[in-house]
Amino acid sequence: MVIISALVGGLIGVERQQKRRVLAGTRTFALTAMLGTLSVIIATIIETPSFISAVFIGVALVGVLIGYIKNVQLDDIGITTVIAFLISYVLGVFVGKGFYIEALAASIIVTVILISKYNLQSFTDALTHEELINALEFGIIAFVLYPIVPNHTIDPYGLLNPRVLVLIIIVVSSIGFTGFVALRKFGIERGLAVTGFFGGLVNSMATASSLSIKVRENKELLNPALQGIILTDIVMIMRNLLIAGVISIAIFNMMLAPQIAMILVCIVLIYYYSQSSEISLEETELKLESPFAIYPAIKFAIMITVVSVAVKLIQNLGVGGIYFASLIGGFVSSAAVTASLVSLYTTGSLEITTVAVGVVITSLGSIISKIFICKASGTKELYRKIVPPTVLITLVGCIILISQMVI
Repeated sequence: MVIISALVGGLIGVERQQKRRVLAGTRTFALTAMLGTLSVIIATIIETPSFISAVFIGVALVGVLIGYIKNVQLDDIGITTVIAFLISYVLGVFVGKGFYIEALAASIIVTVILISKYNLQSFTDALTHEELINALEFGIIAFVLYPIVPNHTIDPYGLLNPRVLVLIIIVVSSIGFTGFVALRKFGIERGLAVTGFFGGLVNSMATASSLSIKVRENKELLNPALQGIILTDIVMIMRNLLIAGVISIAIFNMMLAPQIAMILVCIVLIYYYSQSSEISLEETELKLESPFAIYPAIKFAIMITVVSVAVKLIQNLGVGGIYFASLIGGFVSSAAVTASLVSLYTTGSLEITTVAVGVVITSLGSIISKIFICKASGTKELYRKIVPPTVLITLVGCIILISQMVI
């Protein structure tokens, strides 16, 4: 038990040991965690639970002394070391109480947070004040609204489950926000292909349109733009897989084969185009909304609702009508169609096979839409060159999908 506490505290101390000025390092943190464990043992022996709190007060006073020396004497402003010091004692208490796994997990998380200082700073620097406000608003949706909304259908037709709807919005917005920040930080610096990848996390169609416009402005960017557009297809497919997988692993498994096949074809195509030219480092301006903003979340929820109602109405035409609606919906938002189909599955309105096939078809619709986007926003050469890879990706997806259905 004491050995485990020493390891728990020592792990945090190893990171603190790397600091230029070390006030509390590996040994100090290990001993502090051990003190927490020993205080639990002693409190049990003397049958005085308050002994743990008394020792914590002493540890806190030592923490105050460390903070004073660090901030006043050494003029090294910050309280991270003090907080980590106190956490080490608490984790030692956890070990003393028998929560070994929890203590080890917390120790690893704390160490990761400490090590990630500069990455976290870079992450926040990439956000504007408005986007930080949007993130806080999103936090209200994720941690306040989600736990309290009903977990059952609320409409007369049994289509919409508020809990599932909010969960889907959280997943899609989180994926989009990751790409949004990464795009701001890396995309413009690394070229069109990387921009296509991160932009695809936010909005694959808007990204494809922006890349097409870049080709119109500079024809030498043709191949890099093609790579970026195909990368948006990969990201779109992966995003749809994740949306479905969060709600139903069964749907995820059923749609996996054709989706993976399309991704592999995309990878081969990207490699082919990368051999033709160097990836340009030209700046690419993508005007995309922060996916954590309330307005995009509400708009996405409305889209899911509209698509769900449309699919329910079309259901009277048979499965073929649903598949056709999925294909056309992919031209607008494959994420919304995927979310709607999965949501209808949770309410029992659609069978699992219909949903899985529908999600694959809406992904195909999104891929095909890139042809029309390149035609409208790009050049004739871009349009001519995007057709063959799009047809190939679509054919492979259809063949695997049909084979899977027949088998």
